[in-house]
Amino acid sequence: MNSASPSLPPDAAIMQILFGKMVGFALGAVARLRVADQLAAGPMSASDAAVACGANADALYRVLRTLASVGVFSELPGKRFELTPVGQMLRSDTPGSMRNMVLMMNDVWNVHSYLKFTHCIQTGADGVHAAHGKGIFDLFRDIPEEAETFHRAMTDLSAIAARALLEVHDFSRFRRLADVGGGHGVLLGSILRKHGALEGILFDLPEVLAGAPGAGHLAGVEGRVTLVEGSFFEHIPGGCDAYIMKHIVHDWDDGSCRRILSLMREQLQAHAPRDGRVFLFEMVVPDGPEPAPAKFLDMEMLVVSPGGKERTVAEFEALFSAAGLRLVSVTPTPSPMSLIEAAVA
Repeated sequence: MNSASPSLPPDAAIMQILFGKMVGFALGAVARLRVADQLAAGPMSASDAAVACGANADALYRVLRTLASVGVFSELPGKRFELTPVGQMLRSDTPGSMRNMVLMMNDVWNVHSYLKFTHCIQTGADGVHAAHGKGIFDLFRDIPEEAETFHRAMTDLSAIAARALLEVHDFSRFRRLADVGGGHGVLLGSILRKHGALEGILFDLPEVLAGAPGAGHLAGVEGRVTLVEGSFFEHIPGGCDAYIMKHIVHDWDDGSCRRILSLMREQLQAHAPRDGRVFLFEMVVPDGPEPAPAKFLDMEMLVVSPGGKERTVAEFEALFSAAGLRLVSVTPTPSPMSLIEAAVA
C-alpha cells in the first residue's frame, strides 16, 4: 500500500501515491524475468543479473535500485543487489511465494480492465466486461496462459491461507466438512491432514474438480475426501456438519451470497441444526479510516467481479441474517484474512 507521508507537502504526497503504479509494474517485470530466482544464491551485480535474465543491464539496474528503495531488494556497493525477506516472495521456488499473484496483477487482461476504472465508478459495473466484452471466467477460456497464472495465484493464496487458518481454529469437533468452491483442495487437504478423524467433501464445478486428483493437494487424505460436482447456486452437498468457503462470497453480490448461504442453512437444518457451522474465510473491512488490505482488495473486486466486494463485520452479519444464519464470531489470523463463523439462527 502506498500511503503518503504526512510530512510531505500535498503536491509531493500526490506524486508519492501515484508512484505506486511504477512499483507495481516494476514488480511484475522482475517477477516475469525471474530476477529473484537469480539472486537466490546470494548478491549479484545488476549486469550479471541482466545477462542471466536476458535484460538490458542499465534498465535493470534502474529498476532494481527503485525496488531497493521500497524494501524489495538491498543495494550493495558496486551496483550489486541481494534479496530482502520481501524480495524472497518473488522467487518461484520458495514456500509462500507471491510471484504468481504479482504476475496475475500485471497480466494484460487485468491491466486493461483497470483502464476502465472510471467507468466502474460511474456505473458500478466491473471493468472486465467493459474492457473485454465478457466476464472474467468466460474471458479465461480465450486466454488459457493468463488463466493458468490466475489459478496458480489462487492456489498459492490458498496455501498461505490454510497455514493462517490452522493457527486459529480447531475443526476436530466436526464429523464432515465441505469446502464449497474449494478448487483443487489446497485448503481442505491442509485441514484434513491436521485432523485425522475428519472427513471432507470437495465441491466445485466439474471442470475445476477434473484437475484436483492430479494436483497433489489431497495427498495422504484421499480416502477421507469425496469429490462432488455442482454449482453452489443450485445445490450444496448434504450430510455435513460444517461448511467452509475461502474467498468465495467476496466474488458475488449480496443476493447471490444469500442464495449460497441459504442453501447451506437448509443442509445444516437437516443434518446438524444445533452444532453445525458455516465458516467464511475472508478479509474484513475495518470500520475506521485506517489503511487496510481489505480496502485495496475491494478495489480489485470493483474492477474484476460484477457485484463482488469486501465487507465489514456488519455487512457479514446482515448477509447471515438474510440467509437464516447468525454471526457467531470473527477471528483474525496472522494473515490479512479472518475466520467468520455462523450458525443456524
